[in-house]
Amino acid sequence: LLYDRQAAWKSQFDVRPTFEGYAKEIGIDVDRYKRDVGSDLVQQRIFQDGKRGHSMGVKGTPTVFLNGREVPFEQLQADQLRLVIQREIEAAKK
Repeated sequence: LLYDRQAAWKSQFDVRPTFEGYAKEIGIDVDRYKRDVGSDLVQQRIFQDGKRGHSMGVKGTPTVFLNGREVPFEQLQADQLRLVIQREIEAAKK
């Protein structure tokens, strides 16, 4: 939902109300969502994930790595990604 509607929220200064609306729309307990998203644990996880992504050269999302190599963005469509994965599986069998 976040990716599907990115154009609607990407320029917003504060996306929290929009994301809370999405949470409600998909059936998430909004009160728990708000508690969790603002928690120190989640903030630390976001920081660590950002730090790791930066160290790997991630410039944006979505970014996919397969066997330690970045999958080019144009291959992230489901049918193309399946082919990339299948090639990796076949190569591993050799």
